[in-house]
Amino acid sequence: MPKIVDHDTRRREIVEASWDVIAGEGLDGLTMRKIAAAASCTTGRLTHYFANREELVLAALRAVYDAAASRMAAIQNADGPPRKRLRGMLEETLPLDDTRLREWKIWIAFWGAAAADRTLAEENDGRHDRWRASILPLIREIAPSSDAAYEAERLVGIVNGLGLEAAISPTSRNRARAREILAKHVECLA
Repeated sequence: MPKIVDHDTRRREIVEASWDVIAGEGLDGLTMRKIAAAASCTTGRLTHYFANREELVLAALRAVYDAAASRMAAIQNADGPPRKRLRGMLEETLPLDDTRLREWKIWIAFWGAAAADRTLAEENDGRHDRWRASILPLIREIAPSSDAAYEAERLVGIVNGLGLEAAISPTSRNRARAREILAKHVECLA
């Protein structure tokens, strides 16, 4: 009897294995051979799911953004005061634990590559546009007379700056500082 393979699961495993390589070595260190080793498979199996390295890189970027977006959506749709949900959504994108630190290491690698790769830059821009759009309803609810689009830009910029600092030096001090500064900015929305 032939072996039944769940192709979606296998693709996800390969993408997650690529995250480990990217987080540890950056995109410059990402090779199909290293991903295959991390995924405990052959390079031939990788090419069955991904035509080339570039396709796998784009899939890895999309998946890491999707993981964060899914967690943010759960917080956005939960019960509770809008200010608390907004802060929770934004904190979910900060490198405050090992999972989110790995995501940040991947994002940093992609941001560096996006400076020279139009496809990655466009993907990154689109994801940031969706991120800003996702927080607009809560900003409008918290501060109906504010320029919500401007506040969304400001908050995303603050998170990116704080996140970058905390990802580069992931000390408990930097994590606490990022959370505290973000909380103060969310509280200032009026």
